Amino acid sequence: MLFLLACVALAQDNLVPETVSVDPQTLTAVGVQWFISGDIDRDASVTVRYREDGTTDWKDGPPLFRVHPETVRGWTVPEQFAGSVFDLEPGTTWELELHATDPDGADVTEVVFADTREVPGDPPSPNIVDVATTGDLNSALGAAAPGDIIQLADGDYDGPFAIYPSGVAGNPIVIRGQGAQTALNGGGCPSCNVIEIYGSYVHIEELTLTDANRALRWQGRASIGNVVRRVTVTDVTLGFGSNEDQESFTICDNTLIGPLVWPHVYTDDGGQFANVDGILVMGSGHVICHNRLTGFGDAIKMGQDGGRAVDFYGNDVINSYDNALEFDGGEGNIRALRNRFTNSYAPISFQPVRGGPAYAIRNVVYNVVHEPFKFHALGLNEETSGIAVWHNTVLHPEYALKLSDSSTSHNFDVRGNIFIGPDSPDDGRAVSWSGGIDQGVFDNNGWYPPDARFDFDDAGDWTDFYAMQAEGTFGATGVALTASNFLDDVVPPPDYTLNNTAYTIELKQDSLAVDAAARIPGVNDDFTGAAPDLGALDFDCPPPVYGPRPPGIGDLPPTCSDGATTTPTDTTDPTDTTDTDPTSDPNADGDKGGCGCQSTAPATGLSAWLLMFLALRVMGARRET
Repeated sequence: MLFLLACVALAQDNLVPETVSVDPQTLTAVGVQWFISGDIDRDASVTVRYREDGTTDWKDGPPLFRVHPETVRGWTVPEQFAGSVFDLEPGTTWELELHATDPDGADVTEVVFADTREVPGDPPSPNIVDVATTGDLNSALGAAAPGDIIQLADGDYDGPFAIYPSGVAGNPIVIRGQGAQTALNGGGCPSCNVIEIYGSYVHIEELTLTDANRALRWQGRASIGNVVRRVTVTDVTLGFGSNEDQESFTICDNTLIGPLVWPHVYTDDGGQFANVDGILVMGSGHVICHNRLTGFGDAIKMGQDGGRAVDFYGNDVINSYDNALEFDGGEGNIRALRNRFTNSYAPISFQPVRGGPAYAIRNVVYNVVHEPFKFHALGLNEETSGIAVWHNTVLHPEYALKLSDSSTSHNFDVRGNIFIGPDSPDDGRAVSWSGGIDQGVFDNNGWYPPDARFDFDDAGDWTDFYAMQAEGTFGATGVALTASNFLDDVVPPPDYTLNNTAYTIELKQDSLAVDAAARIPGVNDDFTGAAPDLGALDFDCPPPVYGPRPPGIGDLPPTCSDGATTTPTDTTDPTDTTDTDPTSDPNADGDKGGCGCQSTAPATGLSAWLLMFLALRVMGARRET
């Protein structure tokens, strides 16, 4: 009998791999789920290799995350390993080798083929429909068919507008202006969208949407393949809105100017403008890239529970009243890479992640009012689970790292980051983390100031970084940084109310963050020194483009072999005429976007009556230590 019980226990401990599911396609990443049973003792692991189909050389990807369904409440997820590989060429087939091992006996290799989707293009045999008046445009929208390019002459078109027909995959309907000087005008309608899209495979490009409650809404539930790019949005309350179960949208290289002005933030009025959304997506498989958003409540957000395979990269988000980016309710393989968040109440929200993984990788966060990473529960018991926070750079005027929530965060990994606070924190703490920690890792991060208190609540409270490192729970391979780490000696602002939108966040050669990071396969393989550097940007490597791209810039980041630059990075707020000269930065408003069209947006103010209206609307060989 004892023998039989032992056999049963061994069988339950041994991993049993089942089917592999590939997430919806995006442009530059592939996400998978490998469903499993067994492994009750949770000691199995899955490594990843990948290569372009038909080639011979493998690359290592990040190991898959073990999802912990027992920590996910309010949502059902199966037992699985899940994860992503990043920075893949669009429109390409990839071969992934998943290798599962378990000390209890399992040793299984599964090979999966998956495609990245192509960057959406024009119809192969376009039918050009030229329009020059509002009447012409309405007629063209009503009669639109797959393959049409509705080409707008310069000028103003008085709306609002709607398009009901759909394109088809590979043969979209395109509505295209001549740049920002082609404007669709909502006529000041307080409850209207400038344009509504009811079908699938409809592209909106190279024009301005202005003067209504919302610029654009995709109204069709479960619509697929819609695109908006190189569009300027002004004089609206809301930017782009969605509906449920939509899939595979491409929202890139747009400039959206919202109604809110820094330093107006969530705590000033109890959050009544929190849902002044810039870009809201629902469903899965979306790409939101290289947009510049200024002056929204939640600038970019996921709006439907269970979203998978949603990518946010290269976005430049300025002056966020609440969150710059919300992963809230996302299930897994949701990814934020190489974004820049300047002046935010709580830049990245994970409230909650429903099993994960959710990735925040190589993001720059400058000037935080509250928490840089919002590991919060939804309500009393829907706690967040399954998060990777890797290689970000955070400059906070109050703490190096802060979390103010009593809920427990589960199954997360925080490593390779730089956390910079003030020289002398007001309450003596470099870290103030009030939440519970379940299977959470803090290691191999760079911290300043190291001689202040590191308070992780019940997980540990240490007099300084050195005491924490010596104890070994957190920070065994972390780094005590000095005050000087970046070009121009950039430090956190003394007060969050200051609107500094021009700063250089690239590392100095003598920073102790240089060469101090441990390897994360598939994440920090590209470096020039003896080891990767901590933080979002490696020394001696070119920075990415934030916001709308100049002509010729694709979807993949520059590599270290492309050569470094030391050009200061400017995040000029287009609504603030007191900011620095935008001509100092190739990414600033006024330069041409990826189409060669002007992306300049006129400045817009916010009158007292509009504020009142908004309130009513939004209420309904270096070192490792």
